[in-house]
Amino acid sequence: MKKVLCLFLVMVLVLVGCNNNNEVPEEQPVKEVTPETPSAVSEPDTPEFKFTIATSATANSIIGQTMQYAADLINDRSEGKIIVDTFPDGQLGSDTELVEGVQLGTITMVIGTTAPQVSFVPDLAVFDIPNVYSDIPTAQTVLSQFKGKMDNQFNEKGFHLCAMFPTVFRYMSSSKEVRTIDDFNGIKIRTMENPYHMAYWNALGATATPLAFSELYIGLQQGLVHAQENPLDIFMSSKFYEQQDYIIDTKHIAFIATILMNKEQWDSMPAEYQELMNECFEEASKFGAENAKIVEDENKQKIIEAGVEIIELDQATYDAMFEKSLSVQDMIREAVGDELVDDYLSAIEAAK
Repeated sequence: MKKVLCLFLVMVLVLVGCNNNNEVPEEQPVKEVTPETPSAVSEPDTPEFKFTIATSATANSIIGQTMQYAADLINDRSEGKIIVDTFPDGQLGSDTELVEGVQLGTITMVIGTTAPQVSFVPDLAVFDIPNVYSDIPTAQTVLSQFKGKMDNQFNEKGFHLCAMFPTVFRYMSSSKEVRTIDDFNGIKIRTMENPYHMAYWNALGATATPLAFSELYIGLQQGLVHAQENPLDIFMSSKFYEQQDYIIDTKHIAFIATILMNKEQWDSMPAEYQELMNECFEEASKFGAENAKIVEDENKQKIIEAGVEIIELDQATYDAMFEKSLSVQDMIREAVGDELVDDYLSAIEAAK
């Protein structure tokens, strides 16, 4: 019996040895693999800085176009190392909310007018003195001198002033005719949340009504306000001509645009990137100023074609507007001091 069992075991072992093709390989030890460290070479398209820039203005306005122009320049010239995403049309908030977002660092940059920035940088009130310019080239000369005087004021509030430039004048549009100084009486006009703008229109006899830009079209449509004031490109791009019958050639304030950046994020960049962005902002400023006049002339023709009358005011009305605006100038003097106001007015006189 034992011999039989031994013979059986030998046969089994022989059969297994002959069946090597079906043999299960031994389990091999797991080889440790150390992942490669990512590098700029392996990921050439990875940006070193990713920024946002926003505005309450429409994408087709001069401000909107200038914003996109600046972003494209930075994206291209940095070869993708700095990526700037644009947000027009108030997508990220109202004027005040955008400036606050930049101050807090939740938004990198904002492009807009100085008017809603006064509550953050009080000395900007000097640019709200109304009826002091007769043409935009004079404003360009003055602002080229004044940007350097405003840098510290912005820095102290957490901003870096990237650019400051005039584009066009602000005009009043209305559903009611305004041909003399008395015609301003009782007109409800939408203004930004700026005490000097409000004081100006109240001084003329109108009723200033602060309203977010995103709510303005509906406000005009529903008769909440009778009038508004903005550059002509914003009037056209926002289709206010559907609700307004008249453009009044008030030219009361030059539209002064700024590009602001969160100072901490600006300071975080290497000097060569700051230099690159400065060059782009300078070119964008020139783009905005040069194209604004072309667009304004085109918009005047479009306004006429849309059936909106452009009312030219006589010199007597302009003089009366200036006299009534002196109370606003006094307010601004009290807020920012006589020296800054006198320097500003002297620069305007010298540039004429």
